[in-house]
Amino acid sequence: MIWTYRVFRDNQGRYSIREVFYERDNTIVNYSKTPVALVGASFEELMQLVQWFKEAFDLPVLSLEEIDAQLAKQETRKSSDHSRNISLQQVIAELAIDTDPVSQS
Repeated sequence: MIWTYRVFRDNQGRYSIREVFYERDNTIVNYSKTPVALVGASFEELMQLVQWFKEAFDLPVLSLEEIDAQLAKQETRKSSDHSRNISLQQVIAELAIDTDPVSQS
């Protein structure tokens, strides 16, 4: 998983910077629900954060509502994928595998 800072706009027209987490294929999997604040343990760390925040302005602005809808859709898809999972006992039964080690010798 990778992350970056991105600019978001909410439905009231307010802008904020948030952390966004991606899969390697650039699919957004989550974001920080609270906007990020500029706080550093050192002057250099604060300067690095400012640089990363500046880079966020070079990317398209994300809509909170659209990203929430996209994440909900992905979650629904994942839930339906999990419904296809079956237990080990079901696999054994379907494959008719004899699990009794005495009968296998």
